[in-house]
Amino acid sequence: MGRKKKDSEETVSLFPFLSILACVIGVLTLMITAMALSQMDQQDDSLKRVEEFEKDQKEITEKQQELEQVQSQVEDLSKLNRDLILALEELKKLKQEKSKIPTDVSPEEKVKLLAEANRLEKRIAEIKDEPMTLQKEIDKLKIELNKRENPVAAEVRIQPGGSGVDLNPTFIECTKNGIVVLDGPAKDLHVRRDDLRKSLPFVELLDKIGAQNKGTVIFLIREDAVYTYNIASSVARSRYCPNGKLPVEGNGKIDLSRFKNAAG
Repeated sequence: MGRKKKDSEETVSLFPFLSILACVIGVLTLMITAMALSQMDQQDDSLKRVEEFEKDQKEITEKQQELEQVQSQVEDLSKLNRDLILALEELKKLKQEKSKIPTDVSPEEKVKLLAEANRLEKRIAEIKDEPMTLQKEIDKLKIELNKRENPVAAEVRIQPGGSGVDLNPTFIECTKNGIVVLDGPAKDLHVRRDDLRKSLPFVELLDKIGAQNKGTVIFLIREDAVYTYNIASSVARSRYCPNGKLPVEGNGKIDLSRFKNAAG
């Protein structure tokens, strides 16, 4: 029996080469995708910077306009001051001229002097109210100018709500650095934020309020005083003192007149 003849040629497989080529294509695809995503992120960052720049430019323009308005107010105030001084000087001069009119004169001269006196009387009557009017305008401009230069000086009125009906509230302002009692026997009591848990006057105040039939604490929270409020309300709860909260918008002085009127 004859042997099977061996193949004189060996076959070559292309599978490894195709696998490598597919891997290379995949890697290139991932690199292209990563580069595209990176460029998109850069474009997003550029758009954000452009938006921030435009926002800053708008704020600068608004501040410049406000500054120009304030400068105009200052110029008006200076002008009114000058007008007031001139009006006062003219009034003083006219009064002096009137007092110099002699009494022992001829009838003709007396007629002339009386006519001049009447003219002076009329002029004095015309300008006697000018200083007061100008001073009112100056005071008005000063108030407006002060509000523009010190926007935080405007009062913040606390509006009464339905939750405060039939209660005896004690208002405590929460600031970034501590609390201030705004009314009641302990009015103007200041306690630092870090001392709230160990302040004997604050604890005694909470105990007195909690012992009242309708006593409650209303914490008035400034924008930067949330952490202070959390500590103060925690101490109030630990002393079984009823308490609530109201947000305060702005940095001006707190006005409680509407609460007092509602209680009255």
